[in-house]
Amino acid sequence: MDAQMAGLLGSSEDQQPMNGLLDLAKYEALNADNKNLQVDYAPLNFEALIKSGALRVTHQGLPDGSYNPDPEAGFSLVSAYNDIAGGQSKQWKNNPLAYEVVKNMLMESPQNIGPYKYLQIIQSARDLGLSDKDIFLR
Repeated sequence: MDAQMAGLLGSSEDQQPMNGLLDLAKYEALNADNKNLQVDYAPLNFEALIKSGALRVTHQGLPDGSYNPDPEAGFSLVSAYNDIAGGQSKQWKNNPLAYEVVKNMLMESPQNIGPYKYLQIIQSARDLGLSDKDIFLR
């Protein structure tokens, strides 16, 4: 991770949105079980999403709610919604080793993100005050 990226990220406390900031009802349909989600994928602004707290890149989450302590094992994309909705993800450590991979994915191949996760990230960013100009690269 370069110095500019480290400066954008700040501490994990800086990235935690306040409870109550998001209207959780907006997210009810944004889940992996909803096979009807349709997405017009567009490249996303990694730096703005991370700095706002709309997105965190963490150690790989495990089915039991914990995370893999090995940062090289993989990563999880955690939206502000995930952390606020009471999931165990807010206990997961950020994974700086994956930042460049995720940055490239968001910019070059956002279609590799599941539809519900992509839409959760966008809705979280909007709820945190980002405009579409800040969220998207196009």
